This record gives sequence, structure tokens and C-alpha cells, in this order.
Amino acid sequence: MSDRLGFLLGRAHMAHREIAAAALAPLDLGPRQFGALSVLADEGPLSQQRLGERTGVDRTTMVALVDGLERGGLVERERDLEDRRAYALRATPRGRRVLERAAAAVERAEAEFLARLSAQDARRLKQILRTLIAR
Repeated sequence: MSDRLGFLLGRAHMAHREIAAAALAPLDLGPRQFGALSVLADEGPLSQQRLGERTGVDRTTMVALVDGLERGGLVERERDLEDRRAYALRATPRGRRVLERAAAAVERAEAEFLARLSAQDARRLKQILRTLIAR
């Protein structure tokens, strides 16, 4: 198994996710919440459906994720001006402040995860992964 790409990618993903989750826990965020908040801060406002598409989170999970972010005051829903039946999601000022702290925590987690690689190898790994996932 240790020579199978899927196995290696999966194990690396799990290891990184565990470190990132631990770094985000003091902020009461998980990796998915961090991802959703990051996309909203960068690209928002977005519909819940579009946010799910951008983050790769299914509809049912996205409802619970957004509800939690909204309860925490990190995201707000407002009527979508282009589609009155839908809501647009927007990161709140509090959400943006928490996101700054979360981004720093994730950066530290990434550095911890990549610590066994040289800086050059870490950059190369990211470039290779970007190439593999480009469509």
C-alpha cells in the first residue's frame, strides 16, 4: 500500500487535516468552516449552493455548516438581490477578524506538517499538487 498514490494522498490529507483541526479548535472552527469562511471573505456574497460548489461540500452538510457560522456571528444571510427566493451569505466583520486569526493558525499548522521538507521541496510539492488538480 505504501506505494499507492491514493493511499499516500489520503494519509497525507488525514495527517494535515488533523494538525489543522487542532490549530483551529481554539477558535471554535473546523477545516470546513475555515474553508467556507475563507471563500466568503474572498468571493462573497455567495448563495449557499454556490458556496457548496466552491468548497466541495454537499447541500445537507452545507446547511449545518452555515447555520453554525451564523450562530457564531461569523456569517450573515441576506436576500439575494438577483434571486429573491435565495439568500446571499456574507462574512461579518467578526467573521473576518476570526478568519485572520484562523488563517495564521492554519499557516502554522501547514508549516508544522511540511517541517520535514526543505522549503524548496515544500514549494515543489504544492506546485505538483496544483498541476494534478488543474482542470
